[in-house]
Amino acid sequence: LMLTTQFRITSEQNIDPTRLRVDELIAALTDREAELATAEERIRALEREVSELRRSLNSPAQEAELERLRLLAGTTAVTGPGVVVTLSETPEAVTAKNRVADEDIWRVVNELYTAGAEAIAVGGVRLTSVSGIRNVGERILVGETMIAPPVEIHAIGDPAVLDASLKLRGGVIDLLARWGIKVTVVKSDSLTLPPLKTQPAFRYAKPAEAAGS
Repeated sequence: LMLTTQFRITSEQNIDPTRLRVDELIAALTDREAELATAEERIRALEREVSELRRSLNSPAQEAELERLRLLAGTTAVTGPGVVVTLSETPEAVTAKNRVADEDIWRVVNELYTAGAEAIAVGGVRLTSVSGIRNVGERILVGETMIAPPVEIHAIGDPAVLDASLKLRGGVIDLLARWGIKVTVVKSDSLTLPPLKTQPAFRYAKPAEAAGS
């Protein structure tokens, strides 16, 4: 019995603990890899379910409405015919300190919207219902982008109607000309306006249903 006990103790003492640790790590790694493979397969299955649900829920009418809302929100680039309006300062305007200002841009933008413009960008910045244009010294801030004259305004709509609206006798072009602001209008068969760089965050405005619940 003593010999048997001594043999067992000697055998246990000769076991390499490092080898045991490596074996444990390999077993644990194998288990984790199996769990990961199962999780990845579950994710792929859920993605397929989501795609199927989207296809089943989004009817052509819903897709069309969603696209219309994207256009109104300015979250997608748009292309179409329209006009390019440029506001520049004549030497007389600079001398008289009648620089291109935020209100001059708004006059042109409002005229374009009234004439049926469906999308407008000022200085490469897409306008939306919450866009701001204001003077900052001799420069102009459009949203979060600083621009300086000459200011280009791209508007998508019926080129002939937009052009005629700006050039009405006694209209916005004639008004700005009195102050030495030169306005040129170029019709185009194809313009591309960029989407918003940063989507606005609404903290107070909510859908009527959500606000009343």
